[in-house]
Amino acid sequence: MKTLLILRHAKAQPDAPNGDHARQLTERGLQDAESMAAYIKASFGPPDAIVSSDARRAMQTAEIVADGIGFTSDLTVEPRIYAAGLNALLDAVRALPDDAARVILVGHNPGFEELAKALASGDADVRLPTSAFARLEFDAPSWATVRPGTGTLREVATRHTIG
Repeated sequence: MKTLLILRHAKAQPDAPNGDHARQLTERGLQDAESMAAYIKASFGPPDAIVSSDARRAMQTAEIVADGIGFTSDLTVEPRIYAAGLNALLDAVRALPDDAARVILVGHNPGFEELAKALASGDADVRLPTSAFARLEFDAPSWATVRPGTGTLREVATRHTIG
């Protein structure tokens, strides 16, 4: 069994004085990431790996979540997640290490919504506002075998639904 938590970064600066890649989390984003970390810790537990886009806002989100859930391993930075389309994101999922059964993937829309919709079996309408995640489970022996439509969507959590 493989479990993937697709986590969109928390609320970031609307402007990009140093470019989009360098945008940082806002105060609300910092708070939302901490709240989501507490929820993930309680409902998902510690993952085997956290893989993040190299954009500053995604890295900040990943670091806050890692700290909040007590994740002590190194974060994996995956530059190809930034501004990625569906095919690149599917490739990133298939490249996850097989010794990691539970993975948090941190990145961006619109790609993350597309990824969650594509991986979920059935007709899932997944919306991922900032700080939201989709949790999918796969009856797969390895990440390389994960294909569109093979995941079971277990949960979509947003800052509003975790209360």
